[in-house]
Amino acid sequence: MRFDPQAFAASLPESYRRNFDAAAVIAHAQIARAREGAAASVGTFPSTRAGTALCVVADDRPGLLATISAALVLAELDVIEAEAYTRREPGRSGEAIDVFWVRPDPVARRGKSFDEAQMAVLRSTLVGLLEGRVERRLEPGARPLSTPGTTETIVRFIEGDDGSFTTLEVETGDRSGLLLALSQALFNQRVQIVGSQVKTNGTRVFDRFSIVELDGSPISSARRLEIQVAVLTAVDPLIGHETVEDAAEALV
Repeated sequence: MRFDPQAFAASLPESYRRNFDAAAVIAHAQIARAREGAAASVGTFPSTRAGTALCVVADDRPGLLATISAALVLAELDVIEAEAYTRREPGRSGEAIDVFWVRPDPVARRGKSFDEAQMAVLRSTLVGLLEGRVERRLEPGARPLSTPGTTETIVRFIEGDDGSFTTLEVETGDRSGLLLALSQALFNQRVQIVGSQVKTNGTRVFDRFSIVELDGSPISSARRLEIQVAVLTAVDPLIGHETVEDAAEALV
């Protein structure tokens, strides 16, 4: 693959070009070039945002964000922010350029820096998951995920200019493994994430997912409640014991 950062940036959405400077674009392009047909390529890039900035490049496919999120959890990394983009070039299938700002997890490890050994673990875990050689399972005795409670959670669809409901917003309390839980819930609902933005502000997380059905069609109004309840259940499993009508009270 010829190294051309400008062509690389041009193959991505305008929002990508707005959000990253030349140094980050060059680093992302180098990570993409290094993949050379492998299941995934992972590397760091310069950023002024909090945490270690990671870029993951892989073939775009349903469930990819959930798989990457699982690799991050297994590598004991917590997501502070995340953004997902799809790179498109004529004659080629879509390539995901997903970026994450992470910190060590659990809290007791927050003072440690992200090193090459941890990068190697993350890279091998992700490739193993994508190739089916690693099980997506937490080790026995792992620290249980806290649940923020449905009263602190907002799940809503935003209507687009064309009347479709393809943007899902989730606001909730921060907890370890939250992105994995949300992305897995969406995958289980057989929807595809075509773009995402995750931001942590103190103890609150603000997630936005651009989603479509697996065939690329917009999310219908009939599907909204089903997807919202699934996401709310992923945030707080206790709601799984309630009725759909009760769960709907937490949705807007």
